[in-house]
Parts: sequence; C-alpha cells; structure tokens
Amino acid sequence: MKIAKTVAFAAGLALTASASAQTLQFSAGAAGPFDSTGAVGDAGNGSFSFNYAGAAFTVGDIVFSGDLTDGGVGTWGSEAAVALTNPGGIVGTVALGSGTTFAGTVAVGPNAISGGSALWGSDVVGTWNFEFFETFDDAGIDATWTNVNFDFYDFAPVGPPANTYVGVNPNTTETGPLNLAEVTWYSFDVTGGAGAQPWSIDTLGSTNTGGSFGDDDTELGLFDSAGNLIASNDDEDFGAGILTSLLDSATVGALADGTYYVAVGSFNTVYGAGFAADSTSTATGTNVVNFSFVPAPSSVALLGLGGLAAIRRRR
Repeated sequence: MKIAKTVAFAAGLALTASASAQTLQFSAGAAGPFDSTGAVGDAGNGSFSFNYAGAAFTVGDIVFSGDLTDGGVGTWGSEAAVALTNPGGIVGTVALGSGTTFAGTVAVGPNAISGGSALWGSDVVGTWNFEFFETFDDAGIDATWTNVNFDFYDFAPVGPPANTYVGVNPNTTETGPLNLAEVTWYSFDVTGGAGAQPWSIDTLGSTNTGGSFGDDDTELGLFDSAGNLIASNDDEDFGAGILTSLLDSATVGALADGTYYVAVGSFNTVYGAGFAADSTSTATGTNVVNFSFVPAPSSVALLGLGGLAAIRRRR
C-alpha cells in the first residue's frame, strides 16, 4: 500500500525493469515454495541460502525472476519483498513485485536490483541468505514465491544521463513537459558549504493527470556525481493528500560541496544506484521542480564586506 511521506535512502536496494549488460558472476535460485508472511524476521517467512566460493568481485546488478502467488488476503504485489544478506552480514531490502491486488500466480521479472555496489562492495565470497517478506503485513500468508532466481553481475560504472544544468547553489524553478513513462534530469553544483544550510527541492506546482494513483503524483530522486542514490521521495504528505514530492535538509541532511543530479518522474518511478530511473507512469502534463539553496553564513559575510568596501570607494 502507498506509504505516507516516503523518503528512501541509498543504504538499500532498488528495482528497475531492465536486464543487466554486465558480466554474470553466479546465480542463486530455488524452486520453493517460500511464504511471504510478515516483516523481516517473521517466523513464517520463507528463506534459502547459497554459498558462493568463486573469486571476489564488486556487486553490480542482481537480476531477479520468480513466480508470485497471492494468499487470498488482499495483499498488493508491490508489498512482496526480499531481504538479501551478504557473507559479511549486511542486509539489503527491496520490493520485488509491483502493482496493487492480484489473483492467482503472476510471473515477476526479469528485473534488475541495483545498489549492491554501495551496500556490499566486493564482500561476496561466502554464504548469502534470501528471506522473503512483506512491507505491509496483511493477515496470514500474504503471498508465496516459487521458482525464484537471482543472477549476480559485476559492477560497471555508468555516466550521468542527459540533463539540464540549473547552476551553482540554485534558487530557481524549472518547468518541463511530462510524457508517458518519462524521467527528466537536472544537475547543479553545491559550493561554499551551502549544502550545510537549509535547502529544499520540491515539485510543488506540477500539473499532470492520468496517473494510476492521482493527479500531480510526482517522484524525485537525488544522486551524487558517481551515480549513487542519496534519497528519493514519492509523496510530501500522502495522508494530507499532498502527492507532490519533497527532498530537503530536514529529511536528507547536509550535502557536501560537489555536483548533484535530480530526476523527476511521476508515480510509479523507481530510482537506484548507477543513475537508475525507471518509470511506468501513465501520467502526462507538466512537471515543476523548485530548487532552493542559500549561501553559507561565511559567504554572506564576505559579500557584506565586499559591499562595504565598494561603498567606501564611492565616497
């Protein structure tokens, strides 16, 4: 189910509907069945383990496929998820399914799970554990997985996508058309410690219709210059009916000096590491992105001194 004020951070994984062009290193799969019952750690959740004994590599995409059968309790496909634990004990979670309620058995994937390079690096040799769980716990067994498979690929860095540069410590509004399943990219620079001051990026003023969940239902993703996903946001406040998106210093924290990239799409858009941005949105219209950064106090002070010197010279 759609969660109020979702801000997802990059300490996890993301799913995109695309296959990997990287080099396959190993596959971990099992026939199941594996019940998906409750939150991570629920005794009713199914799981399996796989031991990788090959050479170390940096994790790239993990391409997943499997069959998902509903448990007859009204669960959503998008609530079916997996917790992957690497040999070092670091856990990453990602929703494997998509959409709302479903009936019977549906084939899921192949879908690429990104973000493993930032989460696990090259700590891959040893035993991996795969636990299937629900992000929203309906009564009883929500769903059951069978014929699951995870293909692990090595990491291949990618460059930033085509984008519109909006300046240094920007205070500006960008407006652009939104087409079906479109993601629009912007870039900007943070200098002089401005990212340590209050800042915000939002989509207030967007006007789009035809989406699967409502009008003006945008999604934002914020990336660093290496393509790591810093944060993403679906709804500023779903409970209050505010479906536009907000990323700011209060929820994300400070941004170090550097170059950043912002992606904007409409629901449902999924962001992940490696500048991954995949949209299945049916909405069209206009997206608005508002950037608000202020100079650091030291910069303001220097400007003030410079202005005073100019006044003195005029006398």
